[in-house]
Amino acid sequence: MENKDAAVLLTVSEIIQLTNVGIPAEHITWPRVHLSLDGWLCIRHCKTPHMQCHRCDARNRSNGSLNHDLNKSLSLDRCRSRSSSSSPARRFPSLDRSAGQRIPVSMSTSAMANGNSPRCSVSMAEKLKCRLTMLNLHHAGVPLKWGACADSIRKNPGKPWIALKAGFQFEVYNMETRSQLATHKTNFPVIFWTWLSADVLAFVSDVAVYHWHISEGSGWPQKIFSRHQRLRYCEVVNYIADDSLRWLALVGLFRNYEEEVQGVVQLYSTDSHLSQPIDAHAVAFTNYKFNGNARTSTLLCIASRGPACKGKVHMVELGPPPKGNGALASYSEALKFLPLPAKYDFPVAIEISNKHRLVYIVTKFGHLFLCELETGMFLCQVQMCPDIVFATTLNQENQCLTGISRNGQVLSVEVRCERMVKYVQNVLKKPKIAARMQTYISR
Repeated sequence: MENKDAAVLLTVSEIIQLTNVGIPAEHITWPRVHLSLDGWLCIRHCKTPHMQCHRCDARNRSNGSLNHDLNKSLSLDRCRSRSSSSSPARRFPSLDRSAGQRIPVSMSTSAMANGNSPRCSVSMAEKLKCRLTMLNLHHAGVPLKWGACADSIRKNPGKPWIALKAGFQFEVYNMETRSQLATHKTNFPVIFWTWLSADVLAFVSDVAVYHWHISEGSGWPQKIFSRHQRLRYCEVVNYIADDSLRWLALVGLFRNYEEEVQGVVQLYSTDSHLSQPIDAHAVAFTNYKFNGNARTSTLLCIASRGPACKGKVHMVELGPPPKGNGALASYSEALKFLPLPAKYDFPVAIEISNKHRLVYIVTKFGHLFLCELETGMFLCQVQMCPDIVFATTLNQENQCLTGISRNGQVLSVEVRCERMVKYVQNVLKKPKIAARMQTYISR
């Protein structure tokens, strides 16, 4: 059951309502919205709720070939598009002050650093239907907006780069210099794609996973591993890696005969070139130094939900252990889902605060489980919002959890650390864990 003390341990506040910045409510969905690790929110939408991107959707249903007429709608600045290139975004919002509709955007170096910048006039084609909007949630600033018929957009987690997808075509741009860095057209449908690191763009097809190293001369995407047969009928919802790119995890979901959502994770080791399927809904990697060990090791956090409202969180130290470390550690803790939505609720994301040594497990229906990192011990549970939550990230500056709900709320969850330590000490009666947490939050 939901922890009655959670209200004094966690603070949930609204950062922004997306409908207030011109995002139609029906376009605030998982396929259209992407939240990067550095807090940039990227959304593909239309100008108004009543306008639909017919030309974009028609292209998305096609085999990906782009004809001359459609090329014009793929340019970020369509009034300057005259070639027959199959580019999803031939130009960025730039300092073009030719006649036409003007919208305020920010493209300076300082804007990428802190989200604040003066307004620049950008010429846009009339009757532009589809738009891409970028907003920095961690720093107040003017949203970046431009017209395009790209399927989706992904912000690089560590550099001022964005990647755009239009059918089979992918392009990467530097937002500071407004220059194209790389372009590639795949010969297979990409069903999921994401920035795996600051230099690697990952593509997932029906049968395999590919990595495109942007900083290494751009080259061609290289096949990394084949998808496990257990993910054959799954919808791929996430793909992550540890900091060293030695461990990879592909996450898929499917619905069983009882209409319950089940999860399968394909864990892949680039050292041994072996895969292992795991029954789980969400996973996350982090580096952690266990007490008594000489070096940090890679820790895999796994969250799952089983029948009868029962869930679990596992903390698994991945091997082989570094020299000077003890035996590999593994911990598990039970999670209790609420009775009413439990049949359809499941973990959708895991965010880890290395500074506070806390694990945030977010479920589809807006519930948050807070656990201790080393042992996975359950601390408290709170409902972030009454709607579906489908995107999360951790603000590395203040260690607050950021989440986006289906109703357009962008929420921030803050842990009251001092109260949490007292709660673990006095209520949960775990003095060793309380002392360890006190050490972390005092740094």
